[in-house]
Amino acid sequence: MIAGILGILSAIGFIVKFVKDFIAKYLVHSVIISAQFAITASTIVFVILFYTFTITSLVTLYNKGLEIFDYASNSGLQSLACFAHLVDCIGLASALENGFTLFYASLSTIVIFHLFKFTFHAMKIIMNEVFKLGLLLGQAV
Repeated sequence: MIAGILGILSAIGFIVKFVKDFIAKYLVHSVIISAQFAITASTIVFVILFYTFTITSLVTLYNKGLEIFDYASNSGLQSLACFAHLVDCIGLASALENGFTLFYASLSTIVIFHLFKFTFHAMKIIMNEVFKLGLLLGQAV
């Protein structure tokens, strides 16, 4: 009878040890791997959103820069509209628009070169996160 009870208790001990080892190995790895997936995905999404923001900002800056004289001439202030028409009459408005176009081209070139630098840094970060994810997946299996 005592041998049977000891056998049942040792079997329960083995089952508890198996469940504990199973939870320790797979549950902990699954939590860590899911967190690493979230970090990797958020890094990639941040890079994409940063590019979208930068390109949208450049396009908006160009459009607003070209519309500034139209806004000044169509505003409710008579003095500002008079000044805008005066600048347009002497040809300074078209010269400023051409100058703004050249300024915008140089500004966008500088921003694009900085985006290239950001791209190299972002790719390094993303490759590091994917490498960590691969190591964690290798340990889990």
